[in-house]
Amino acid sequence: MIETPVLIAGGGPVGLSLGIDLALRGQRALLVEERTGPGAHPKATLLGARSMELYRRWGLDEPIFAAAVPNAHPYYIIFTTRLAGTELHRFRSPSIDEGRTRDPAALARHRELNWSPYSKTQIGQQALEPVLLDKARTLPGLDMRHGWRFEDFQQFDDHVIARLVEVATGREEQVRAGYLVGCDGGTGGIRRQLGIRRNGRGKMRGNVSFFFRSRDFLPAHGLGMANLYFVFTPDSFGVFTAIDGVELWNYQYYLLDPTRSTENLDAEAILHRAMGKPFAFELLQTMHWHHHQSVARRYRDGRVFLAGDAAHLFAPTGGVGMNTGIGDACDLAWKLDAVLRGWGGSALLDTYEIERKPVAVRNSLISATNSDKIDMVMDETPADIDAPGPAGDAARSLLARKIKWLARQFNSAGTHLGYRYVDSPVIVGDGTPEPPDDPCQVVPSSWPGMRAPHAWLPDGRSMLDLVGGDFVLLRFGEPQADDARLVAAAAAVGLPIGVSDVRDAPAAALYEKRLVLVRPDGHVAWRGDQVPADAAGLVDTIRGARV
Repeated sequence: MIETPVLIAGGGPVGLSLGIDLALRGQRALLVEERTGPGAHPKATLLGARSMELYRRWGLDEPIFAAAVPNAHPYYIIFTTRLAGTELHRFRSPSIDEGRTRDPAALARHRELNWSPYSKTQIGQQALEPVLLDKARTLPGLDMRHGWRFEDFQQFDDHVIARLVEVATGREEQVRAGYLVGCDGGTGGIRRQLGIRRNGRGKMRGNVSFFFRSRDFLPAHGLGMANLYFVFTPDSFGVFTAIDGVELWNYQYYLLDPTRSTENLDAEAILHRAMGKPFAFELLQTMHWHHHQSVARRYRDGRVFLAGDAAHLFAPTGGVGMNTGIGDACDLAWKLDAVLRGWGGSALLDTYEIERKPVAVRNSLISATNSDKIDMVMDETPADIDAPGPAGDAARSLLARKIKWLARQFNSAGTHLGYRYVDSPVIVGDGTPEPPDDPCQVVPSSWPGMRAPHAWLPDGRSMLDLVGGDFVLLRFGEPQADDARLVAAAAAVGLPIGVSDVRDAPAAALYEKRLVLVRPDGHVAWRGDQVPADAAGLVDTIRGARV
């Protein structure tokens, strides 16, 4: 029988991120994935700024950029009647290179570049997984079994016994694990075996994705390279997505009528209608799926946890689903590490659901609302939207005005960066008002529960580079003798903590307090100008030992 502290079922971006984070913290884990290579279909295509910040800790930002769409291209979203028809609106976000070089004109034009070292990074899931796999293979603590299917499990008071099956041979293995994490997707069996239902709107509508190769795609429409191309014509509602920006593309064909079948569709006819004329392409894969807004009622059952799509399903409008799952992994990893090392308290693992479930509800509702806005405008689009003459011009002018209204949702920095852990029992609030939570913009703050804000330091580092391993006490201003009491209280119970002195006035103003205690996942656990009288009590709270 194989023994491991943590068994991870599922080797997509969420499972790989969890395994990497655990291994980098010195924990052993076994990851089981039925596939033997990356998924062929680019189900997710966007890494938000927060995911890139988390991957920055592991040195993965440059490899991700190398695998992403061409870095020099601005992030364009183009709205058309048909691609070779009429362009209605063009929305621009910064290119990867504008963010990396801190281009002054881009900084002035795009507020999001002041809130994070990153903006939107367009990369298909099929290109991201190899980057994560390359990193995972360098970590001896992470044992990966590709080509093995997670079959079922039994749960006991102090362990889980799981049954695995090698796909190629049918050979079975048993695994005894301290903890099991289901990263096995929306249709995975772990949630179902636990009997955990989902809340929310559920299935919203059907879609079909056509993943294709075409060197003819760009010259056929002549709009230039864009990340997304929305088509607003009743027989062709949908969006084209750049997968590599050169020859790989995906078309999500929207069926607004829920009674229409997604089966037996003519891909060539659909793609040619959406383009507005024939073009050469090779169809690589077709996928049938639904928009969702669904969140599991529970994220934990004893020693079993759910993460990623196993815990929540999204509409893709906002690019938040995979990113929310990556956040799940990085929240759970440090808490499992803390408990396995013995300094995490008995209530710490319960806070995984307390913190992450509201984020999933928030993000899935934002995504569903984005979808509703797009569907509403599409549904109001007349069939003759491409008609010539004054009547057609008036209809296109009205549609363009509606599209400009809905395009505000693509200012999504607040969605990706602004989530916070409100009323978490391992966060110590200070009684100050909660900063606004706006999907379109970020109000940077060290308010307890929020992500520690980014700022560039004079030596070229980000404030984010000072956090993300152990707990870190950021100290602004002159040290005081009393500060040592907090470090000593942490040391007394084995909680790993470092102290980082920051001598930068703009950063000190941004962080608001002289002392800011940041967790291993980069969220603020406590802040103040003086160490509290009960420093041991503060430490017990943030490690989940005060029930």
